[in-house]
Amino acid sequence: MTNPLNVLHIDSSSIWGGGQSQITTLIQESKQLEIAHHLASPKNSKLYFKVRAQIAGYVPLHRLSIINPIHFIRIRSYCIKNKIDIIHTHCGKSHAFAYWLKRLFLPQIILIVHRRIPAKIRPNFLSRKKFIDLTVNHFICVSNFIKGVLMSGGVDESRLSVIRSSKKRFPSNPETKITARDALSRTRGLAKDGNFFILSASRLVPDKGLFILIQAFRKLIRQYPGARLFIAGEGELETELKLTARSLVDSGVLVFLGFRKDVHELLLGSDVFAIPSLSEGLGSTIIEAMFARTAVIGSAVEGIPELIRHESTGLLVQPGDADALSISLLRLAEDAALRLSLAEAGSAWALDACSADVMVKKTIDIYRSLIQGAPL
Repeated sequence: MTNPLNVLHIDSSSIWGGGQSQITTLIQESKQLEIAHHLASPKNSKLYFKVRAQIAGYVPLHRLSIINPIHFIRIRSYCIKNKIDIIHTHCGKSHAFAYWLKRLFLPQIILIVHRRIPAKIRPNFLSRKKFIDLTVNHFICVSNFIKGVLMSGGVDESRLSVIRSSKKRFPSNPETKITARDALSRTRGLAKDGNFFILSASRLVPDKGLFILIQAFRKLIRQYPGARLFIAGEGELETELKLTARSLVDSGVLVFLGFRKDVHELLLGSDVFAIPSLSEGLGSTIIEAMFARTAVIGSAVEGIPELIRHESTGLLVQPGDADALSISLLRLAEDAALRLSLAEAGSAWALDACSADVMVKKTIDIYRSLIQGAPL
């Protein structure tokens, strides 16, 4: 048996989102492939508790910063002691940190940056440097849109690969959907008398467009009183969103679910998954909704149209257009046959193009090619 590759994943977030879900899927679904996964993340992060049984080692961080010498010393020592072959970063802070860690202390290590956000490369010298020079061996982009952003910023195409995020598959037959729907309808005793369930699951941050969704839902509920909206997630806008939607919450037609470990169950029980983002590198929960055979409505922005083909695998609306979103939601509320058609087409496409097996294989192939010095 050959020695496993030792990969250290670095992530700076303490809360849960698409990036943390992706890391979890990669670690859990590659456990038979001679990869020893290690993790550096904030102490007591949700990601750590999710994967702690599957990782070979852990480095707790305290507010990751490139100006904190303690982190440099700690992770440098960890990499040397545990013979880390590859550092794989998963956010902007960890990219900057690992760039300087490698450049100053670990020049021999392979550095891979996972790029999920669609932001352009900033024009200042230091920002450009961490993308353009060869300290970063390879970038994994979650969408062709993000690949294009990096290429427009000067990153050579040979250092870029596109690997869509994925989720672990789960049963989505009629029986499991009925059971999940019954459970969702009893959530906190609310959603009483509802017959059309809409779910949004994301971080509660500005880019997710949740104020637009609430505005659209206000319009919808006047025309379709049986509609119910569930918003799962946590984040900086939680208090403001709840204040904005207070009357809807008080009347029991909108429920804030907070952080949930059972998003796939929520998706199974919902009629529609809504992702009204104003900016989105890909939108990996769309894939999970498709696995659940649930119809999807999303914004026609950045990476989302790579997953949602309008009128085929879902419906697209212009970002920020609450009227268009409300009209599309009403259309699906009134047309069960259309919901089913979109759900089935989305499921078939996602199972073929976005399976966890495909994502894991492509990622591990990159690891091995870089270690062997082979062209990608």
